[in-house]
Amino acid sequence: MAPPWPPSRFWQYWALAGMLVLSAAFWWSVEGYTLFEEATSRGQIADGLLRFSLLILTPVLALVWLLAAWLRRRVGETGYWKMLGLVAMIWSGSVLVTRILVG
Repeated sequence: MAPPWPPSRFWQYWALAGMLVLSAAFWWSVEGYTLFEEATSRGQIADGLLRFSLLILTPVLALVWLLAAWLRRRVGETGYWKMLGLVAMIWSGSVLVTRILVG
């Protein structure tokens, strides 16, 4: 008799997390770019945080989600979820602070 497949529910949770991660990254890419293109005056901190979250943190969030198989072998399942959670919290914090400073 064959072993149960999949051996863990990792990929099911990964797909569910992907719906949230990719939707949030797409939303912030559109929303952040709109804020970036507006001709309103904002402080240097808000502008720098907006650029940093759009150019660095959003691609990192998507890459950590995409590199799940590679990262899972190196850090384990729980390590991967901790890493994805940490990156998602840093990203969401920067988005929240940016929205507060700009909006």
